[in-house]
Amino acid sequence: MAAAVVVLAERGPRGFTHRAVDAQAGLGQGAVNYHAPSRSKLLSLALEEIFRRDLETVVRHFALDDWKPRTVVTALTGFVREMTSGENRFRVIARHHMRGESVTNPEVKAAFDEQQAQFVKAVTDGFAKAGNPIGSARAELFRIAVDGLMTRQVIFGSTPLPDDVVDEIAWLIVDPSRSA
Repeated sequence: MAAAVVVLAERGPRGFTHRAVDAQAGLGQGAVNYHAPSRSKLLSLALEEIFRRDLETVVRHFALDDWKPRTVVTALTGFVREMTSGENRFRVIARHHMRGESVTNPEVKAAFDEQQAQFVKAVTDGFAKAGNPIGSARAELFRIAVDGLMTRQVIFGSTPLPDDVVDEIAWLIVDPSRSA
């Protein structure tokens, strides 16, 4: 499925075929059909791979004992940097393509809704655990801002924002009353 994510990122939904995934994975023609006999199943498996790997990255950065602003900013900037560098960039791009698919595919939309709800819950629970409870609107804004920042770093803009700007944006997300 890692090959499927790369194909989706590099070729977009129109170039996302069983044959292209077979080739990217170094498999013989038709091998992917065994696990994903339809395009819909192939998309579903690719999305599962994206979300599984994203969750591993979220846990690595946001499984915090301390949700004080400095710690959360460090976690947020580390998360964004990891997600937008190297091969991880493919997941951000593939997710962007899958968002388009979610407009007409209820299963993909439901998967996005669930994944986003889990992230919002993790943020809400983390801030509450630190004695700094936030409402659902602020937690959702946190999710939207992180997602937008990743999209900005990988998809929009001629070059990624420099680290100091990412740090300042992270401060605005975590503690709008203060900047870096």
